[in-house]
Amino acid sequence: MTAAMTRAEFLDYIDCFNRKDFDGLTRYFAPDVTVEYYDNATGPQVPARTLYGREGFVENYKALFDSVKEVLEVRDFLSTEDRVFVELYTEFHPFADTRESEGRQAWKKGEPVIMTNWVLYTMAEGKMKRIRIAHFRNHDPKTAKYRP
Repeated sequence: MTAAMTRAEFLDYIDCFNRKDFDGLTRYFAPDVTVEYYDNATGPQVPARTLYGREGFVENYKALFDSVKEVLEVRDFLSTEDRVFVELYTEFHPFADTRESEGRQAWKKGEPVIMTNWVLYTMAEGKMKRIRIAHFRNHDPKTAKYRP
């Protein structure tokens, strides 16, 4: 049986994300990982969507990072051998206007979008196999902690 992911390991994963270290980040993924996003948190125009595989994840986030800096902060963290549950505080800082696209709202340059999401990771052999992201709460953009 595989040991539960530790908070230190998860913090390394988040650090890789925040630094845009996709090689470091995707070593935590099973090859056939899926990432499932919530629906209707930002309005009915933003449908649920799913990313498939490491390549799908990297392509999605490289496109996002062309116009937005995203910073994640770990809050609550629970881990067992087959599940990890995390409360993630997330700030999006657009440095260019973006158009609405599949799974994303339109963003205005310089107007941060801040939210807390709950994320459930299904683990298989010590790797993230299925990631489900549930929106919990939006926050006042004036409370941004991070600066682009």
